[in-house]
Amino acid sequence: MSHREVLAHAARPRLRVILYLRISDLTDTSTSMARQEKAGRSKADGLDARVTGTFKDVDKSGYHAYVERPGWEAALSTLGERQADVLIVWKVDRATRQGIPQASEIIRVVYETGCRFISLADGIDSEHEGWELQLTIAAHQAHRESKNAASRVADLRADERDAGRWMGSRPYGFLVTPDRKLELNEEEAEVIRSVARKLLDGESLRSVAAWVNAEGHDSPRWASRKIRIAQLEAKGELLKAQRLRSKPLQGPNSWSWPVVRNLVLSPLMTGYLPHKGEIHRHSRTGEMVRVGPEIISLADHTRLRGMFGTRVPVHWTRKAAPRSGYKATGRAATGLLSDFLHCGECGARMSYDAYWIRDGKPWPRYRCARRQMSGRCPGTLMKGDHADALVGGALVGHLNALADDSPALLAFAERWTDLRHPERRAQRRELQARIQSEEAFLDRMEGEKLNGLFRGERGEQRFRRRYDACNERLEQYEEEFAALVRAPAPDLAFLRDAKLFEEAWKGRPLNERREILGLALNRTWLFKARASGVKPSVDRFRFWWAGELEPTDVGVPLLCLPEGRPEPAGAPIT
Repeated sequence: MSHREVLAHAARPRLRVILYLRISDLTDTSTSMARQEKAGRSKADGLDARVTGTFKDVDKSGYHAYVERPGWEAALSTLGERQADVLIVWKVDRATRQGIPQASEIIRVVYETGCRFISLADGIDSEHEGWELQLTIAAHQAHRESKNAASRVADLRADERDAGRWMGSRPYGFLVTPDRKLELNEEEAEVIRSVARKLLDGESLRSVAAWVNAEGHDSPRWASRKIRIAQLEAKGELLKAQRLRSKPLQGPNSWSWPVVRNLVLSPLMTGYLPHKGEIHRHSRTGEMVRVGPEIISLADHTRLRGMFGTRVPVHWTRKAAPRSGYKATGRAATGLLSDFLHCGECGARMSYDAYWIRDGKPWPRYRCARRQMSGRCPGTLMKGDHADALVGGALVGHLNALADDSPALLAFAERWTDLRHPERRAQRRELQARIQSEEAFLDRMEGEKLNGLFRGERGEQRFRRRYDACNERLEQYEEEFAALVRAPAPDLAFLRDAKLFEEAWKGRPLNERREILGLALNRTWLFKARASGVKPSVDRFRFWWAGELEPTDVGVPLLCLPEGRPEPAGAPIT
């Protein structure tokens, strides 16, 4: 290598590479993830680049749009924030199987950020001419492959239903035989019979759910998980068993009245195969297809359906930002602490009931959502006005405890300014992007000059003209950005003074107060009072402020035993 080439190589900035790896079903014998990463790192070495991040999605489908892939979203976010220069995937179908719309998203990111996209097995490189067409065709082929596979699986499942074979996970009350038939799990079947008898005798769903919890029976999901882990260990699939054991369930081991209702209303309890909430009938003969023995007689099941109706499918909407509405449904939040406040006894969210009447007067309250559903939790409760005031006061105290030069307070001030002046935030981000773009252009021109691309007097003039123009633009952007950063700090006096804060707090609409709260608070937990009739106090709360590590000793889900909940270490006894 000549001296000039050495200088050019030293002046050229080293590329930052991120890898994206995905597998739909990870097994004990699978080596796909390791092979994908090995190929990606080998390509990065060939580019003389350094790998700055590896993003993975394990057991995640690339075909279904409703499946969340946090690894893929994080990779795109890294590119969007210009923290990487190259994204490498082993094959396009690892990045997406959703067809042309997802391919257009990749193209948009490349165009907007100037990053580089490489698919190794497909031979796609965004620095080559026509790569967009290659990517579109590859994404379309991956989508068609998955769609054809889905069609074949749908046809298979229709045939299996007609044959009376069970194709899903183990249902509560049954065990799945090797030929995909069902046989009774006598212990669980007796629980279902007892539940049905109580309901037919006139007891409510809530009282029956409370009774099952008091008896200490595992909920359907937890019972199925235990049996599945035992089956995997018996087959020697230890990796799958460990992953299933470590994968957290969304809720604790608790029955609620919707669980009781859905269980007894399933046609499976009568021994018939269910499909879309009804008994499946043979596609040719029209006869009801049986899949196993009955737990509840068809006559009793009909009575239960008459008492409690039929199962209604639930369609979840996209998640909403916690400040503007509820995460699960996207509906506008009616309580200040909605999505922020959780039960300290079981970890569940606390719902806001704005229509509760007490002594003939409105008494809005926060209450444990799991307790509300008759789940296994002693329950926490606090009047809405009291909770809002206590958390608001805690926010003032937290801000007062921070030093003026505290990074947390400075970050809060910056976010507060962005909230009040969104145009300033957009301007700052645009200037940062322009500065980075101009600096990259200068680096590229310097490298090209060292490589001898600007030869002779005319080449030198062209280089100097373009180089000076770029420098002028860069200096202008940097001056504008510095002036933006030097803008006067926002007046946070009303946030650091209790009286001023209370006046400003009351005068602001709910969505603005939630925005202010979200700048400093990630989550808070509410514990039960030490005794009934005790005045609400802030010591019942545990706060997780922005910039702090998430507490690990609160919100521990209840596991199994009805005789007592596991006390989290260091949690206040309330």
